[in-house]
Amino acid sequence: MNKNLRFSHKILLAAALIVIAAFASFTLYNDYLQRNAIRQDLDNYLQEMGTVTAKNIQTWLAGRSLLIENISQSVALNPDMGNVANLLEQKAVTSSFMGAYIGNKDGSFLIRPDSKMPDGYDPRARPWYKSAENSSGSALTEPYIDLASGQLVISIVNSVLKGGQNIGVVGGDLSLQVIADSINALDFGGMGYAFLVSADGKILVHPDKALVMKTLKDVYPQNTPRLSKDLSEIEVNGKTRIVTFTQIKGLSSVNWYIGLSVDKDKAFATLSKFRASAIVATLIAVVIIIALLGMLIRILLQPLHVMTRAMQDIADGEGDLTKRLTIQTQDEFGILGTAFNRFVERIHTSIREVSSATEHVNEVALRVVSASNSSMFNSDQQATRTSSVAAAINQLGAAAQEIAQNAALASQHSSDARSLAEDGQQVVDRSCWRSTRPLKQRGPERPGAVLR
Repeated sequence: MNKNLRFSHKILLAAALIVIAAFASFTLYNDYLQRNAIRQDLDNYLQEMGTVTAKNIQTWLAGRSLLIENISQSVALNPDMGNVANLLEQKAVTSSFMGAYIGNKDGSFLIRPDSKMPDGYDPRARPWYKSAENSSGSALTEPYIDLASGQLVISIVNSVLKGGQNIGVVGGDLSLQVIADSINALDFGGMGYAFLVSADGKILVHPDKALVMKTLKDVYPQNTPRLSKDLSEIEVNGKTRIVTFTQIKGLSSVNWYIGLSVDKDKAFATLSKFRASAIVATLIAVVIIIALLGMLIRILLQPLHVMTRAMQDIADGEGDLTKRLTIQTQDEFGILGTAFNRFVERIHTSIREVSSATEHVNEVALRVVSASNSSMFNSDQQATRTSSVAAAINQLGAAAQEIAQNAALASQHSSDARSLAEDGQQVVDRSCWRSTRPLKQRGPERPGAVLR
């Protein structure tokens, strides 16, 4: 988290992240539940629709199989071709089949409505005839191209037994388009379609006629769906489709499945709407919570703002340390405000003590300055006196030097006097006596003066 963000902004950001995380967790959990619920509902719906569709097709084919069996039994009672023609021309038969026919053991063939068959046509060589011979009851054939109509048809055939001997085969052709129309009527609310496949994976009926008679592996080379009730996903034209298969039970000689294919996006459209609404709700909740929390934080942090301004006043040097915060709550901010007041009180007391000590120090300093000035004055006087003494000493030295010079001169005069003494003791004595008296009277101002 950015260190430059304000504390309130950090709280708002944290709250927004918490709300987003909470809503995201709630959305993911509900998404998981709804996805499983939708998938379960879709599975149940497709299984039900597949079962109903398979049952309808089985019932539709079973009714026509019974009609063919009745014709077969009637022919066994009266194999006359006139009677057989009447049976094949019944309204119930003509309305149910594209064509009804009989192929006899002798190779003769009769069909109604009458159609021209190719030259040399032998019903005994046709797959539908052999399928009836190999079945103990009515049988369904795999789809094939009908020689008479040129359409893709399936046939319901049944052997004509008389005295335990097969005397022919009665059959009726059904256009796959009838089954296709019945199947294609199922669109599952626009989500998908149904199709018919055989046990070997060959597509018998499909809304896209280009896929008819192709195998599932050819159509879906990757992730080829299995013929199972389990839901499987395939990719078709860049879209994901969910496919399931339901077996059509009660059909003799064939094993067919009803395939149901639905668009996954459409099937899970409610989940997509829930996700979109959850995102919108999350954004709205974040905005509302941030707005309300911002107002609440602004109110709750008001004591902190007051302390901040007080500290800023102190930091700027213009604070009034006599002011105190008003404590209205005993929460963390109240405890912090009390501690702040105590802190300011201690600072205020310390500053008063420092101020008093400063005044005392100032007084002492003034006294020291005064004493220093007095000492300096006395030092100046002492220096003046010292200079006077030094001058007197210098004068005394000069006088001493003059006295020394005079003493040297007196010594020379003494030598001259001794010379005179050698001339006459008497004369010297009187001269010395006379000269001595005036010297004692005049003092030492004229030392060594000699009377002449």
